[in-house]
Amino acid sequence: MAGGMLTKQAVMLTAKFLNDVNDSTSGGIVVGIPSGAPAPPASQTLVGDKIVLDDATALALSDTTVGTLFGGIYMYVGTLSTATAAPARGTCAFYRAADLPGGATQAYQVTSDVQPSTTIPTFSAGVFINAITKGNFGWIQIAGTCSCLFDHTIAAGSGVGSPVSPKISATTASTFDCGVAQSADAAGARLAASVVGVAIVNPVIDTITTVLWTRSPFVRV
Repeated sequence: MAGGMLTKQAVMLTAKFLNDVNDSTSGGIVVGIPSGAPAPPASQTLVGDKIVLDDATALALSDTTVGTLFGGIYMYVGTLSTATAAPARGTCAFYRAADLPGGATQAYQVTSDVQPSTTIPTFSAGVFINAITKGNFGWIQIAGTCSCLFDHTIAAGSGVGSPVSPKISATTASTFDCGVAQSADAAGARLAASVVGVAIVNPVIDTITTVLWTRSPFVRV
């Protein structure tokens, strides 16, 4: 079973940087023990494990050729191998209904396809910090200052402090919008269930910019 919320004492990274992890197996390592041999001590990263990083540690764990990480909460997850869209840095990671508590699998598995796919996307798990190969394992950010890719079109009048939500896009999968637009009810008000955070800087179309992710990380523990 996965480690408890915010209680992971040590993480065995399979890459030098957190945003380079792209494991083909959960934990990244498969150990074969000969019959009769004593098992060696091992530290394993399990899906669902969460770590809290301050800004300095997040920077130290950043491959800056991929992107800069900021202080916040990060979670180790699996990705859906049959997803249509591939995970990409700055795009939203979603749970499927089957992976939520009470679902068929209840797995720490996310997909880059918008969920629910035919209505307002509300099953947000976090944001991808690198391009994880579909079916592989890696880290997403679930709280704190993060980097989000805004859509080709965003709501007029969006600015610093505006609510940010994932968007069903005709151009790029799992991007974000800001202000009142895609995820709105008939009255034009932003639906609370879709909001993941607020813009820290002015959102720019087709650009990754910083967002304060405030959606509760306790949705899936």
